[in-house]
Amino acid sequence: MEFQEVKGDKWYRLLHPKVAFLLLTRDSSGKVNVMTLAWAMPIDDEEGLLAISVWKGNYSFEILKETKEFVLCIPTKEMLDEVWFCGTRSGREVDKVAELGLKLEEGVKISVPHLKSCAGFLECKVEREIECGEHVLFISRVVYAGVKETLFDGAWKENSHVLMHVGGRKFASLEKLLDF
Repeated sequence: MEFQEVKGDKWYRLLHPKVAFLLLTRDSSGKVNVMTLAWAMPIDDEEGLLAISVWKGNYSFEILKETKEFVLCIPTKEMLDEVWFCGTRSGREVDKVAELGLKLEEGVKISVPHLKSCAGFLECKVEREIECGEHVLFISRVVYAGVKETLFDGAWKENSHVLMHVGGRKFASLEKLLDF
């Protein structure tokens, strides 16, 4: 098998697929914004720490800098249209919640709501910020996690259909689990 060079800045796509998240924030006026995000990872499961990388030009970035809290919602393949819409529109110009008719449920431990239609969600509080070029890495503590029990039993079940971002306009879902 021959290898070809991955040119330009697309090397990071070798790290995909990744779970596609919907990041929810609420600004000081109470407006909820939704942004698509695939750059999230656990840092320390025992301490409940995770990191998200957000571009400094995003409206959600401005809200995160101000409020220091967010919710990561885990969408299913049935939410692909919402994921695409939220990843291709700016909350500065469009009220995505109103435009899509998204149903929200108030947060359990923070003031940011989650999407009722998601498979699961993580409520988080920012503890530290690390500047990384055009992005900021938000090191955050998970203060509450919720999941639909029919889809999860310590790991995602085969019928969960969690949406994964492959790169660009390509997505996949968790369809078949391989058991070792």
